[in-house]
Order: sequence, then structure tokens, then C-alpha cells
Amino acid sequence: MTGDRLAVIDLGSNTFHLLICEINSDGTLALIYKERIYVKLASGGLEYIDDVSIERGMSAMKQFAEQIMTYSVIKTRAIGTAALREAKNGKEVADRFTAATGIKIEIIDGHREAGYILNGIKSAIPPLDKHGLIMDIGGGSVEFILFKGEQVLFKGSYKIGVAVLHRRFHHSDPMSEGEINSLEALLEKELVELISIIGQLPGYYLIGASGSFEVINEVLPKISAADHWTELDISGMPGYLDEIIATNMAARRQIPEIPIERVDYIVVAYALIRYITREMPPERLFYCDFALKEGVLAEMIKEN
Repeated sequence: MTGDRLAVIDLGSNTFHLLICEINSDGTLALIYKERIYVKLASGGLEYIDDVSIERGMSAMKQFAEQIMTYSVIKTRAIGTAALREAKNGKEVADRFTAATGIKIEIIDGHREAGYILNGIKSAIPPLDKHGLIMDIGGGSVEFILFKGEQVLFKGSYKIGVAVLHRRFHHSDPMSEGEINSLEALLEKELVELISIIGQLPGYYLIGASGSFEVINEVLPKISAADHWTELDISGMPGYLDEIIATNMAARRQIPEIPIERVDYIVVAYALIRYITREMPPERLFYCDFALKEGVLAEMIKEN
């Protein structure tokens, strides 16, 4: 109904996001409020969410609940992803958040998560003349969705998020060659099916949707841009990725484009992006700031 306000909370493994929108008379949405809080729910690993991480998450959820009341939201959906679905105490943690805020949390599987990401991104980017590969890098998992037009050729969720990779491989400062080689060996094993499928295509475009790609969007020259997406000049990306991967923590803290909350995880994120773009070189590179939240909102509009 026109004027109604809807909210979506994305309880990611690294960041919690809140999005509040109002329904316009033509059925479109107007952004009212958005907030991102770095919770790092999976900082202690995907197997179990520790007490410190739970407290950070609880604080974020209470802040979000206050904003939802302030803006008179009539319907809220809160979506739990990799950390909450993989941890042994994930449901217990979600129930604690619900008890404290009154906000029910849906813990979804990776397939459904990828579907929401696809719908969110397709609502923002223009039609592509080749296959598009969406890459959404989270703290606990990474989603890949390969599509062309209305056809979805591949949809997968992998437990290779930045918190997972950082905890397993990034122990030296800067990250050592041996650690990078071990990380890439894991990626080779995990992504064999995706790489095989992409290798059979005449070409594809990469669409990045995460905080890691948000930083790349700040650095690389833009070929074209609209409200929620940009096409980036891909030619400078290999050198930029190499440069950041080779830095130590102190150097990364001095780089203005990298938010202080991302200086720890960005090396493994860029190692992942470098591996993908090296093994499966894309013809064009896009960044989109729509993803899971907007996909959930689209579903809420249909239901409304």
C-alpha cells in the first residue's frame, strides 16, 4: 500500500545491514534509511559463534530495532546467512536476537541466498549481451550466479567467505607466498565445476556485489555509471590487486579507500578475486550495490 514502510535486515557473517524503504504510488520503492554495522559474527570461525561476536550482533540488532520503530515500519524481514546457518549455535543465537528485539530471523540456505542476490542485482543493472557472473563475497560464504537474460545456468554458495579464508590462511603480515598458494589450492578444489562451466562460454561479464568490490569501485576508473551500478575499467585491476595483496596491515591502514573495518579481510578477498579473474578472465567488470536486501524487498512488494 502506498506510504507503507518496509524493512530488511541482512545478518551477514561480517556485516549486518538495515534497509528501510517506502512504497511509492507506482509500486516503486523510495529509500528512507540505511545502515551498516561491522559485526564480524564469523570472526571466531563458522563452527561456533563466540560470546564477543554475539554481543556485537546483539548491539547491532537493538540499534536496528530502534530505527525500525522510529520510522514506523509495518513489516520487517530479517535474513540470516552463512554464520547463522553453519554455526552449531546459530539458531540459538538467532533466537536470542529475536527475544531481545521482537524481530523474527529467517535462516536461509545458500541456494535461496543466491536467488535473492540475483533478483536484487537484476533489478538494478541493464540487460547484458553476454553471460553475467555475479560474485557476492561475504564473511562466511561466497555466492556465484551465472545467468543470461532470464536463464540461470549456475547458482552456488561456497564456504570460502573472507572470515573463513582469513582465519585459515592469513597468518603472516604481509600474507606469505606459501599462504597464498595454499589458499589458491583450496579455491582450485572448491571451484572446479564453476571454472569448467565458464570455460565453455564464448565470454562473460563479472558483476561484483560486496564490500570488497565496493572498494575496487572507489579505485578503478569508471567507464559508465548509473544510480546503483558502474562499469569499471578492468585493465588496471590485476596490478591493483597485486599491490594490495602485498601490503602489510600498517600500510593498508594508510590507504584512504579501504575502510578501517576491512583492512584485515581485504587481502584474502582480493586474493579470491584475483584467482577468479586470472582463471576465468572476464571481458567486462561491473559493480552493483544492490544484492540480497533488494531481492528480499522485491519479494515483499509482490506479497504486499
